[in-house]
Amino acid sequence: MRPALNSLFVLLFALPLSGQTGPTVAVPILQDAAMPKYPPIARAAHVTGQVTIRATVEHGLVVRTEILSQPNATQGQRLLETPTVENLETWRFSTQTAGAFTVTYTYAISGGVVNEPANPRIVMLPSLDVEITARPLSLATKY
Repeated sequence: MRPALNSLFVLLFALPLSGQTGPTVAVPILQDAAMPKYPPIARAAHVTGQVTIRATVEHGLVVRTEILSQPNATQGQRLLETPTVENLETWRFSTQTAGAFTVTYTYAISGGVVNEPANPRIVMLPSLDVEITARPLSLATKY
């Protein structure tokens, strides 16, 4: 089941960088990427928000990232930044791909409370923006 999920995720990533800012080659295709995760501590604290990053690609690899400033971001939302950059750095394009683009990861908590962690829903949009939606965890303590 795991290989099938990874294959499906890679297929979702195989979309062009249409509408992106900065210099790009015509229709670069994302060939590989790690599955993004909702940071566990952020999920437990019900931290939600967006992280927007400008990524520079050379020879198909993300070589530089810049978190675009969010002056009103909370400390909790800052918990989302490092895992977002780490995931974006796993993206692989064809070796001829070079340029820059902006991508936004949106983290949301939605649905009924669950007692055990469940996999979040991950959606890759045609713009390459990523939506990660997790169900809230019960904070009940058993003694």
